Amino acid sequence: MTTRRVFVGGSAALAALALALAGCGDSTGPALDATTLQNAAVMVADATIEDVTLITTPFGFGAQASPALAGGREGFGEPGGRGGIGGTVSGTRSVTFYDTLGVEQDAYDRLSTGEIHVLLDLAGDVTRDTWSASVQRSRDLTISGLGGEETTRTFNGSGSETVSRSRVLDDGTQASHEMAGTFTYEDVVVPVPGSEPRWPLSGKIHRTLNVDVVNGPNGDQSRTLDVTVAFDGDSTATAVINGETVEIDLSTRWGGFPIHRGRFGRSGG
Repeated sequence: MTTRRVFVGGSAALAALALALAGCGDSTGPALDATTLQNAAVMVADATIEDVTLITTPFGFGAQASPALAGGREGFGEPGGRGGIGGTVSGTRSVTFYDTLGVEQDAYDRLSTGEIHVLLDLAGDVTRDTWSASVQRSRDLTISGLGGEETTRTFNGSGSETVSRSRVLDDGTQASHEMAGTFTYEDVVVPVPGSEPRWPLSGKIHRTLNVDVVNGPNGDQSRTLDVTVAFDGDSTATAVINGETVEIDLSTRWGGFPIHRGRFGRSGG
């Protein structure tokens, strides 16, 4: 399907987007309704903001890490990106350091560490305006390009995620959205903390997302979404969801609506 940039701003436009996505990719049910599509788009945006927060904030490994986080308790923030690296612990983490020759190190060194391997699990609740969900994400990240006085760092790796959301409809029934999938980081290059611009300079995150809806506006539905998020150095990221393009505002305040105004509107719930 040809990629088209979509400018939408309300329920009617989202319904049109639902019809457009009905002709893209594999489906095991009817076309997803506008609300479900908006939920998927916000989930992708929320995950992207979480990713960007993790990869653009200072490491909490070295001597400058907070004393309160000593003894291996440095955090990577909360789901949705709050806190960043060194923030509130909400999961588990395993870190291995390597020098520029690939030899394992006992600890991080600002100049001699060339690569870091991170296994990270985060879990918790995320609320953005009228959208809220329980989130679990696991990441297997390799951070390279660190040796010496580096100006950028490169992230590659993979991960998995589950997102659960339920809400009570006007008729008193409860609708639920279950989203689960995998993702990969493809050469996501970020400037070192304190640099300008501070956003990812290049690279992509690719997601395959399975969406199951129970008691939705159009009944039970299942669908697979293919998502690619691309970065170009500014405060927005472009997400292509089954061939349709939306824009993510990476600077969204904590709890704010993360889709750029005019792309998906603010309707749905």
